[in-house]
Amino acid sequence: MFHDPLYAAAHPIPLDQVILYSAPMVIPITGPVIIDGAVAVSRGRVVHVGTRRWVLEALQQDMAPHGHITERHWDGLITPGLINAHTHLQYTSMSKVAQGSYSSFHEWELAFNAVYDQPETLPSWRESANLGARLMVQAGTTAAADIVTDPEAAGALSSQSMHGIAYWEVMDWHNADWKASGVSELVSHLGRMNAEQLPSIGISPHAPYTLETSPFVDLPDIVRQLDIRLHIHLAETPLEAGDRDTSLTTYSSTAWRDQDWNSYQQLRQAGKGASAIQFLDQLGSLGPDVHIAHGVWADKEDRRILRQRGVGVALCPRSNRITVTGKDAPIREYLEEGNLLAIGTDSLSSSPSLDVLDDAAMIYDIAREQGYTNDDLSHRIIRMLTLGGAEVMGMHVGPGRIGQINAGATADLAFFDIPISSTTPQGIETALEDFVRHGAGTNRATVISSHLTYNDNAFEADSI
Repeated sequence: MFHDPLYAAAHPIPLDQVILYSAPMVIPITGPVIIDGAVAVSRGRVVHVGTRRWVLEALQQDMAPHGHITERHWDGLITPGLINAHTHLQYTSMSKVAQGSYSSFHEWELAFNAVYDQPETLPSWRESANLGARLMVQAGTTAAADIVTDPEAAGALSSQSMHGIAYWEVMDWHNADWKASGVSELVSHLGRMNAEQLPSIGISPHAPYTLETSPFVDLPDIVRQLDIRLHIHLAETPLEAGDRDTSLTTYSSTAWRDQDWNSYQQLRQAGKGASAIQFLDQLGSLGPDVHIAHGVWADKEDRRILRQRGVGVALCPRSNRITVTGKDAPIREYLEEGNLLAIGTDSLSSSPSLDVLDDAAMIYDIAREQGYTNDDLSHRIIRMLTLGGAEVMGMHVGPGRIGQINAGATADLAFFDIPISSTTPQGIETALEDFVRHGAGTNRATVISSHLTYNDNAFEADSI
């Protein structure tokens, strides 16, 4: 028989052990919703996805002579593992901060600092971060963009075998200090994180109001040399909003772009009116290897810049309300203009839970309140929860791709207790909307790299 190496590479046979997850509805993201669907997984990856009948037929071609298929049926909804595109897991033990009521972002900051500055009153940062990761897994989240401020919290994602990126946070640096010792200190922290064999590492320059200009100039070059990524808090507060018309920055920045500014605050004090997004764009801090958190105070020109540079936005609406960012993000405009979007919970110091579906429900309501009328809203938000989160971290393509269910993708799955009525198109749409609006707290099992890492009575013990 003629041996075709390309065919052999595309058909990993023979398979000794396959687990078949079947359900009345499967959402692959990169394909249409599948009714009476199934997902076959083996060796950490998806082998096939389709109707249950088709997958079983396809497996007959792939199994070893004595191979075994174990079926686990779930009477609900199967999705890719959800992705939390912005969080700080080490602050999981600081939930009392989020329970307060504040009159301004600054007042929330003071409350946060009062607790953060007394770590002896809290569990260790490692324990706190690991607990946060476990809470995410229980909610159906299998990957995250986790910002790390203290070294002992760096291993949170790996503690649960999750995917994602641990971003080392860089903040509170003045230009002179950064040049003298900032870079060497950063390299030291990254080296320690790399030695811990984390899923992936990145850098998070905190925000334009906690860093002067030099870090924002240097860090993009550093991450691109190291082939890692940046994640920035940006356009979160009113202090970062522009105070000018929304004509193109290309034409409007001539009044300030040629001067060497020590900081964004200095530019604002000079009355130049540029937004923080426009300022960082002029510094070369943006690009497709960057995603931002919040994006609340992004005007039309800011949103254009983000699209032009390939920068995604992790929306965190519940956190924005608690920390008093002043308004909700312009979700309708982001959707209508085509910005790349994902969803984050932020931390338990600024949010009631680490379940991204809680934020998804609020995003749905805000979009409708802001005037988004298209009937694709549930579909758009489901993408934010999965493939959008993967894309903002550069994890949506390649052999380790996440946020999707297709042949060769990482076998990350979540199983939601959502009623399924698939006899009519409207019934399918209702199920999708129920998932987005009422799915928080309904995850009953989580699979990461084909391993069942959480099981809340979804499957019998003898089927595991």
